[in-house]
Amino acid sequence: MKVVYILAVSWGGIPHYTAELANAVSKYADVVVLKPKDHNDSLFSKDIEVMQVFKPLQFSRGNIKRAYSLGNFRNMFSYVNVKIINKINTDVIHFPELYPYLNPFVCLYRLSNKCPIIYTSHAPLPLKTYIRLWTLPETLVYSVSVVTKMLVKVNKIIVHTQEAKNILIRSGVNPEKIEVIPHGVYTLFKKYKQNNEKEAEENCILLFGQIGRNKGVDILLKAVPIVLNEINDAKFIIAGEGNISIHLKNFKDYEKYKHNIEIYNKFIPNDFASYLFCRAKVVVLPYKGVGRGINQSGVLTIALSFGKPVIATYVATTPEIIRGCGIIIPPNNSKALAEAIITILKDERLRKKMSRNALKMAEKLSWDNIAKMHMKVYKEVLNERRSRS
Repeated sequence: MKVVYILAVSWGGIPHYTAELANAVSKYADVVVLKPKDHNDSLFSKDIEVMQVFKPLQFSRGNIKRAYSLGNFRNMFSYVNVKIINKINTDVIHFPELYPYLNPFVCLYRLSNKCPIIYTSHAPLPLKTYIRLWTLPETLVYSVSVVTKMLVKVNKIIVHTQEAKNILIRSGVNPEKIEVIPHGVYTLFKKYKQNNEKEAEENCILLFGQIGRNKGVDILLKAVPIVLNEINDAKFIIAGEGNISIHLKNFKDYEKYKHNIEIYNKFIPNDFASYLFCRAKVVVLPYKGVGRGINQSGVLTIALSFGKPVIATYVATTPEIIRGCGIIIPPNNSKALAEAIITILKDERLRKKMSRNALKMAEKLSWDNIAKMHMKVYKEVLNERRSRS
């Protein structure tokens, strides 16, 4: 079997997700990856044929208006090169995510006539939710994405949680087209661990990932004074690209507590991400938004791979993933976040138990297991296509 993954972006967690999945699947099938001309080639195994066929787009959570730049519009036309897939003898096409600038070309060249198409929907939400959560420029980007996805004829949609499946069903998707496969645990960051001799620091708390309005940075900042009242040497690390200035502006006591807050407001390379996770005693995901367990955060899986206890809202994960590995708290609740941080940092026995359980969960969510689940879906769609022909 030959599987082609079409990776349309250079930023965020999607390149890492694609690489982990493609690398694992390459043990069971021939794999080709179509991707932009960027620095992410090194993520992929030597067993994979990587083809740089798209021009990279510029995108930043901190400046989403860049998505509308003239250079981006010009580079979007490079996605016409998706037609190269018609020259590849492939059995399955898998989109790790669908994007508005790619979808029209997928339809134009009728890729669904060539072979079955699968795409992964990482955090499906109703359009009205995007409108409530995001600014106008962000809403426009996501609105176009939602609408253009309807243009692509897909055989299967993969989601990471049952609640995500329920959302798609309520939006009119046929349940038989949806498969629930958990998000695998990111392990590629651990290969840098040997270069990071830094052991976990006492009372070090990490919030990692792209900083958006729903990531709960403001909730963590409000928890800072409460934690420091109990643990005066606590260190809070906030690391990720995005607009953090508005959160700091609204946190009136920032000057008072800034010596306990370490900020890296930029794109975080893989080796430095590994360094930060090595330092952390606990990882926090105080995500805001709506729904329970809609998404399975990629940041959560990194934390599990490093054996770090996790504090997360039910927006960021599901109880079955975090049970025994950390604490689930309600969203928009700084006091609950602070109390959970204090509990884990003060109880070494509990922390070590959570760490062991995190490593066990990481093993359960290994990419080899995830790859086998995907291979089962690939074979099913192929058999369905052959039975109809």
